[in-house]
Amino acid sequence: GALAVHGGEHSALHSCCFPFFSWLQTLDINVKAPALMTKAVVPEMEKRGGGSVVIVASIAAFSPFPGLSPYNVSKTALLGLTKTLAIELAPRNIRVNCLAPGLIKTSFSRMLWMDKEKEERMKETLQIRR
Repeated sequence: GALAVHGGEHSALHSCCFPFFSWLQTLDINVKAPALMTKAVVPEMEKRGGGSVVIVASIAAFSPFPGLSPYNVSKTALLGLTKTLAIELAPRNIRVNCLAPGLIKTSFSRMLWMDKEKEERMKETLQIRR
């Protein structure tokens, strides 16, 4: 197959082969929910003369984490959502911005920082100095 031609088995193969419900659930939570929440609050913001929407993406949108394809894709999609909403909502005096925080030590990100070697590689990849 194509992966064999381009370097053999890779972690992308495993994460791309996640059960489809994993992809759907991740996209629903990380992309669809912010889009629907924004849609729900826009009428109230318009009544008030404008407002501000802050969407939270992740550094994974710029530097994807190996083995987390659904998460990486969903956070990258938030960049597109932010740009699109910013253009569409600007005439209504509604600003849309996106934050992309780096690695935060939580139970979700545990696999990225529990092993010190992995953590150091991650910091090097993301050019984090602390």
